[in-house]
Amino acid sequence: MMKISMLEWAENLQKMNDKQVQQFAKKKKIDLSLEEIKKLRKIFSKASITWGIYGIPKDVLKEVEDVIGQKRLNQLRKEIGI
Repeated sequence: MMKISMLEWAENLQKMNDKQVQQFAKKKKIDLSLEEIKKLRKIFSKASITWGIYGIPKDVLKEVEDVIGQKRLNQLRKEIGI
C-alpha cells in the first residue's frame, strides 16, 4: 500500500467530505469516527509547508493524540511518514 505525505493527508481532510475522509482513512487501515474527523480537520487546518520540512509541531501531535489516541496516532505517523 502506497504511503501518503503529511501535506497530502491535510489536503484530503480539507477537500473531502467527512464520509470520504472516513473511507480514505479506512483504506489506510485507520478507523476514524465522523466526530474525530471533524476534530482532525480543525487541527490540520493549521498545516503549513514548514510542517513538511521540519515536521509537525509536538503540540499539534499531542492534540491529534488527544483525539484519536496513541495507537491510531502511531498508525497515522507510520502512514504519513512523521
